[in-house]
Amino acid sequence: MRPQGPAAATAQRLLGLLLLLLLQLQAPSSASEIPKGKQKALLRQREVVDLECTFTKMRSNSALRVLFSGSLRLKCRSACCQRWYFTFNGAECSGPLPIEAIIYLDQGSPELNSTINIHRTSSVEGLCEGIGAGLVDVAIWVGTCSDYPKGDASTGWNSVSRIIIEELPK
Repeated sequence: MRPQGPAAATAQRLLGLLLLLLLQLQAPSSASEIPKGKQKALLRQREVVDLECTFTKMRSNSALRVLFSGSLRLKCRSACCQRWYFTFNGAECSGPLPIEAIIYLDQGSPELNSTINIHRTSSVEGLCEGIGAGLVDVAIWVGTCSDYPKGDASTGWNSVSRIIIEELPK
């Protein structure tokens, strides 16, 4: 016996919409248009993690989409700033711009001799063009912000941190 009434009609409409959406999706016209991707993830507890991953780029006229997702932390007793950024074969992306994120803290509490110590789940993401085909070493680094004092930064703490790399056609 089939369900009847408003719930059955709603389920049938949703199924119909899903089928319509699937039919509208276009299949790649060739195997070379299928995006290639790679993920590297590490689970670390209470230690600094800098991730590096080697990726095989298939075409010289494509872009790399990179994503870091994981815990970032900065602590200091006075104002400080740290910068997380991607490198490709040891150099920052220049096409079109660097892929970066910063954390700035105004200050801790010097009168109590304490620091702000917040671990944040964060992401750093962007596209990089102008990288030739072949093996590409992709890494996330921590550096200083210009004109600001360095703090105590860490990448990855008590959780999974990952880099996802995907090759996209231009």
